[in-house]
Amino acid sequence: WQIVTGCIQEALKGCDARSVQGVGLSGHGPSLVAVDSNGDPVSNTITWMDPRPLMVEDCRNANNGPSFEATARWIHKQLENAGKGEAREGAVRVLQPKDYVGLRLTGEMRMDSSSASCMRWFLDDTGDITTPDPVGRLFPRVADPWEAIGQVTQEASEAIGLPQGIPVAAGSIDAFVEALGAGVIEPGLICDSTGTSTCVSMVASDACSLQAVKHVIPGERLIVSPVSYSGGCLAWAMSCLFPEVYLGEHDWSGTVAEAFDRTEPGASGLVFLPYLVGKRSPVAVPEATGAFLGLRPEHTSYHMLRAVLEGCTYAMCRSMEAWNDSGNATEIRAVGNGARHPGWLKMKADVLSLPVAGMEVKEGTVLGAAILGGIAAKVFGNAKEAVETVVSIDNVFMPEGTKGDGYRRGYAAFCKAEDALEGFWRGEEATKALES
Repeated sequence: WQIVTGCIQEALKGCDARSVQGVGLSGHGPSLVAVDSNGDPVSNTITWMDPRPLMVEDCRNANNGPSFEATARWIHKQLENAGKGEAREGAVRVLQPKDYVGLRLTGEMRMDSSSASCMRWFLDDTGDITTPDPVGRLFPRVADPWEAIGQVTQEASEAIGLPQGIPVAAGSIDAFVEALGAGVIEPGLICDSTGTSTCVSMVASDACSLQAVKHVIPGERLIVSPVSYSGGCLAWAMSCLFPEVYLGEHDWSGTVAEAFDRTEPGASGLVFLPYLVGKRSPVAVPEATGAFLGLRPEHTSYHMLRAVLEGCTYAMCRSMEAWNDSGNATEIRAVGNGARHPGWLKMKADVLSLPVAGMEVKEGTVLGAAILGGIAAKVFGNAKEAVETVVSIDNVFMPEGTKGDGYRRGYAAFCKAEDALEGFWRGEEATKALES
């Protein structure tokens, strides 16, 4: 909360705070923190990257990837083991980090319906979480992402400088909100949100049979495939291969561009698997690990950097291949820090055989949350009006068939390497290493 307060105060410098008409929330998920009836934290935040909830025996068969259910159950057990019986008596709630911020802003505990729709306990017809499982009762009441959960209180206004009484929209998980910030509000458009990880998402057509969550706009469903750990892999590679640049510069685009200039598509046979924190889609394998395969003396640090970016793109491609009946894609819209690398966007266009548009506002989560806050404040009448008003494209990268052969060979080698390591990842030794 202190960090959020500082960020808001910094953002308001040089601005007339009275011009702010609404607030939208967003954050990573499925991540949770437990709070007591006063709203004070009684646990650390357990993020989606924490593997410990997945090791709980009764969570393994239910869900092999990060989930709200597994994380809440793990927190519940930790509180009970610590002798905090309030967890059983309903005096403890679990909140997403952005919902904790919402609590501090408004005094209200809410969870948004898009996040809640990730859970098997969420009932779409009632719009709430319903289950006899005591863990399910740790979650607060549900509100739609565009709805106000409350208003900025006098206490919060005095602490951070936002006007008292303005509405705070429930918002949602960053990947869902980023889709709105990229203007992905109808079938055919795909959002590529690449930060620490990548999430690719697409509005589900009426005929789509794939599992989908509620979109952050009314009446639509969103197919979401999380791909770990793309931006994290790039940061790791930069820290190992180009430590001077990593430590001395915030902008790595020059080094990334040089890697593309010095190497060819396919990275001269070098393959990278980007699963440093496990694999999440199209099938979750939390035991998965990262790997370079095919290293030879002629490979340089630039080949390795290209292989990292190719591996992240191939993982994205393999996840999207599971979208067999999701509808015809016409364009990919890229947001997040990954969208700041033109060469990477061009690679994605060539590998995925689709135009890739870099958006004018790269921070899609921020723009999407602002749209939701604007809808709650009635600045916008609906999401379509908001997108037409504030969402715009910066540049578009078209696929080139001439580069396809290198990427086709690279993708075939990637799939072969991934399949070959399945047994190693799922073996007993891999599980023991993860548990330790």
